[in-house]
Amino acid sequence: MSELDPRTALLIGALVVGVGFGAIARLSAFCFRSAVLELLARRVGFQVRAWAVAIATAVAATQIMVWFDIVDLSGSVYLSSSLMWLTLIVGGVLFGIGMILARGCGARHMVLLASGNLRSAVVLSVLGIVAYMTLRGILAIPRTSLEGVGTIDLSALGYDSQSLAALSGGSDILPLAVAGLFIAVAGMMVVRNGIDNRIWPALTGLGVGALIAAGWYVTGVLGFDEFEPVRTESLTFTAPVGNAIQYLMTYTGATADFGIVAVGGVILGSFAIAISRGEWELQGFETPHQLLRYTLGGALMGFGGILALGCTVGEGLSGLSTLSVGSILAVVSIVIGAVVGDILVRREFSPRAAKVQPAE
Repeated sequence: MSELDPRTALLIGALVVGVGFGAIARLSAFCFRSAVLELLARRVGFQVRAWAVAIATAVAATQIMVWFDIVDLSGSVYLSSSLMWLTLIVGGVLFGIGMILARGCGARHMVLLASGNLRSAVVLSVLGIVAYMTLRGILAIPRTSLEGVGTIDLSALGYDSQSLAALSGGSDILPLAVAGLFIAVAGMMVVRNGIDNRIWPALTGLGVGALIAAGWYVTGVLGFDEFEPVRTESLTFTAPVGNAIQYLMTYTGATADFGIVAVGGVILGSFAIAISRGEWELQGFETPHQLLRYTLGGALMGFGGILALGCTVGEGLSGLSTLSVGSILAVVSIVIGAVVGDILVRREFSPRAAKVQPAE
C-alpha cells in the first residue's frame, strides 16, 4: 500500500482487518461470554483456549512492534496518563452484566447479525445509540461526573503513561514478565487434556491476535499522516458501532474512520462465511420478555463500554496488548460483571421462575 495516500491505506487496511475478524469469528463462534461461562462451569473448552491464545498473540505481536519502534502506541487511549479507575470498574461491570443478558458482546452480535439474527440487530442498535449518547449526548453527564470523581493524574506522580513499562520506571522486566505469563497460560490451555481440539482454538487465537496487531500497524504506520494525524488504535466495537450508526444517518457530512470501516468489514466477513456455508437464516424474538432482556443488555453494554474505554475486544485484546494497567482493571471488571450477570440470569430462569417466564 506504499503507493496509496495514508487515508486510503488506512481505510483499506481497516476493511481487511474487519473482514478477517468477521470471518474467523463466524467460523469459530469466537465469544468472550462463552469463554467466561466455560470457566464458571470449571471447564477449559474451545473458547477459553482460543481467547488465551488470542490474548497472548496480541500482546506478543504488539509488544514486538513497540520494542522495535515499528509502532508508537503513546497516543493510544489505553496509555493515557489519566487513569480513570472508577469509570473502568463501573463500566466494566455494567458491560459484563449486559453481555450476559444479551447473550453476547457487540462483536458477537455483529457476527450474528450477518447471519440474519434480528435479535442482534436490536442489540446493536441499542448499544450504538446508547454509546453515542454516552460519548456526546445526555449520558455524557454521568460519565464526566464519574471521571471527575475517580481519576488519578499519573503525570502528577511522575509517570507519563499507565503502561506497565512506564509504571515500573521504564524497565522492560515487568512488561516482559507479564507478556511471558500470558504466553505461558495460553500454552497450558492449549495442551491441556490431550491432543484433541488443540489445533483449531490455537489457530483461531493466533488469527485474532494477529489481527489486533495488524490494526495497530494499519493506524500507526500505513495510515500515518503528519499533516492529518489520526489516533493509533486497533479493533474495538462499542464507540465504533455508535459512530457507524451516526455515519449512516449523516453520510454526506460525515467521514469514515478506522473503527467505522472495521465494523462494516466484520459484518461483511461474517456474511460471506454464513452465505457460503448455508447458515443465513432469519431469527427473531420469541417473547416480549426476551426483547426486554436483550434491549437492557445492549443498553448496559453501550453505556458500560464507553465508561470502560472498550469492550471485550477493545479492552480484552487491543487494550491488553498495550500492557495498560487500566485495561487489566477493565477486563477484570468485565469478568466480575459477567459473573454477576450469570447469577442474575440463573435466578431469573430457575425452575420456579420458569413457570412464569418461559426459558429461551
